[in-house]
Amino acid sequence: MKFGIVGLGAIGVEVLRYMLERGHTLVFAVDSDKSKSGMFVNRFVEDAPRIMVRPEPDLESLGDADVAIICTSSKFRSVYPLARLFTSAGIDVVSTCEELAYPWFSEPSLAQELDSIARSKGCTAVGAGVNPGFVMDLVPSIVALASKNVSEIHVTRSVDISRRRSQLRSKLGVGMLKDSVEKGLGEGKLGHVGLQESLHLIAYSMGMQVSDFTYGYKAVTGSDDYVIGVKQYAEGKAGECRIRLDLEMSLTSADFDLVEIEGEPRLKLRFEGGVFGDTATVAMVVSVSERISAARPGLVTVLDIPISKAPQTNAFRSS
Repeated sequence: MKFGIVGLGAIGVEVLRYMLERGHTLVFAVDSDKSKSGMFVNRFVEDAPRIMVRPEPDLESLGDADVAIICTSSKFRSVYPLARLFTSAGIDVVSTCEELAYPWFSEPSLAQELDSIARSKGCTAVGAGVNPGFVMDLVPSIVALASKNVSEIHVTRSVDISRRRSQLRSKLGVGMLKDSVEKGLGEGKLGHVGLQESLHLIAYSMGMQVSDFTYGYKAVTGSDDYVIGVKQYAEGKAGECRIRLDLEMSLTSADFDLVEIEGEPRLKLRFEGGVFGDTATVAMVVSVSERISAARPGLVTVLDIPISKAPQTNAFRSS
């Protein structure tokens, strides 16, 4: 498979490395950082081909890529121009953008536009990652399939951020005063992006819309008024099923993920030690990239990507 990548930050570089390890061919690389523009990709990944990093993509630079992987912003509105460029050229898009996991929630008009473009060009766009994209939506959606009359789905993700990259701690406002962090959480400038999208993905797996939706957040403080982490939750109903997602990321949190299904039978799945975010995100992005050619055209979700890997051909693509 031939691919291009946009965004050579920590995650982008590891996605690039893993794609090459799996035998895929890089045809273009893009990063808006002027200090990286003009460098060769093997500056970041030793065994990478000698391809120069461009400051922005254009149609002439895309070559004959099968898929473009975007590892830049969490916000769909920021990623949309890139996704539009690639899909307009008939190139599949996989992105780590959290809002792209279920963009009909945050940006319904842009989601409709991108879906229309991708359908017309016979290609597919999807948001993929660990959360959203796996732990708090894909996994509970699959587990719930094995229970009758599901009345409640409860997912808890607890993350020890002392073991994570410093960028995550900054994103959560660690070391800042409580009032400043809660203001940033309310404005969407701090905290985890994607919890609402995960809730809507679970409802989507059940063929329903979310009702009675609520969302909340709280800064976690230490012995003084300085923040050591964040708690966030999203809750709603899909028909008669109550869905509750709880996320805690702090310096004192334990590492675990827990999925609980109330139904017949009652089911409980626990990932002891948690699903490590960075590594799992890289794996999910590459796995989805390898399967996207077998998905239907348009803007889709990870729930629409086949689990089985089809041969690398468009012969399986439906019209």
